[in-house]
Amino acid sequence: MKNNYKSLNGYIEGYYGRLLTWEERYRIISRLNKNKMNLYFYAPKEDEKHRVNWKLKYDYKWTQNFITFCQIAKRNNIKVIIGISPGFTFNFKEVENKKSEDLTTLAIKSNFFLDKGADDVALLFDDLPNNFKKIYGQSSSEGFAHSLLANKLSALLNKPIYVVPRIYSDQLIFEDRKYLFDYGKHINNNNITFYSGKNIVAKNINKLTINKLSKIIPTKVVIWDNFYSNDYCPRRIFLGPYIGRSEVKDIMINPTGLIETDLLILDIINATKNNLHPTLIWKKTLLKHHVPSQFFDVSDYFLQPNFGHHPAINKATILTKTIESLDFLLWKWKSPLSREWYPFLLGLKHDLQIMTNDFTSERIIKTQTKALANYIIRQ
Repeated sequence: MKNNYKSLNGYIEGYYGRLLTWEERYRIISRLNKNKMNLYFYAPKEDEKHRVNWKLKYDYKWTQNFITFCQIAKRNNIKVIIGISPGFTFNFKEVENKKSEDLTTLAIKSNFFLDKGADDVALLFDDLPNNFKKIYGQSSSEGFAHSLLANKLSALLNKPIYVVPRIYSDQLIFEDRKYLFDYGKHINNNNITFYSGKNIVAKNINKLTINKLSKIIPTKVVIWDNFYSNDYCPRRIFLGPYIGRSEVKDIMINPTGLIETDLLILDIINATKNNLHPTLIWKKTLLKHHVPSQFFDVSDYFLQPNFGHHPAINKATILTKTIESLDFLLWKWKSPLSREWYPFLLGLKHDLQIMTNDFTSERIIKTQTKALANYIIRQ
């Protein structure tokens, strides 16, 4: 088995809370082609047959849509990775047994996707509960079990597969300090591993990130980048230039699931990655998407996530122009993109009004959750 890929980059449909339509996926495919990206990774957490009920078969309608999707991807020179996340219910006690029912089911489902047009298969072990030793015993090795399953599936399919290990960021190593060593020791180096870097949402990703990981994991490593992801903080959205990612060829983005926003994000990435003047190019890109210039008056609130274990609080500066620009964006800007950004813009205005004591208790109770309203009013 040989992996012939060179640079790997593209879109990961791998977030919680949203599920794209097939028509929206076609639009993503077209934009990937335009931006010279080459992969679409289908692994939505909200597809029950991907994760929670991974053993269930897809129905006829879904299958026909998937076939069409793969055909459109092929015409646009985009390869499709199909993800399966079996970790919740897979019986790892039998993984070494040739008659493992779960392994047979996994292989059949993987071949189903490949037969219908997918180019590659990915096994995902991310976001599983840290209870492997409780189930299988303290002497068991979760990293070995996951690498063994990946190797066995790869052998049955007669091709390399992608793997998202459970410890997919340095931030998670404390949960099982042997996991990555055991995974790296046993994983077949023809397979490909996804990793997020120092943090689940990493501030910087560069060659040092990859070189450090290569000492533990012998496979090709692709960065699963959560820079624009907001499923962990759904009241926020990140729309700034794509910075802090230098000299890394193999990197894929897991964004928001808001179609207009994600199309814009793909253009932002293509325009600003490794650019010497990312802010200038970023502004030009937003203007090309008909984002009003007033957005730049409030953009500090939307540039990038707060990184690391103990992020510092940044001072919020509120100018008269800030509120005026927010009002323009909320009430006078009308477009598919503005409708996606409306709850984030209005949420920011509410937050600024609360901060400046411009909200009565009645307004706080009406606009905030019961828990947050109680906290704010007690303060």
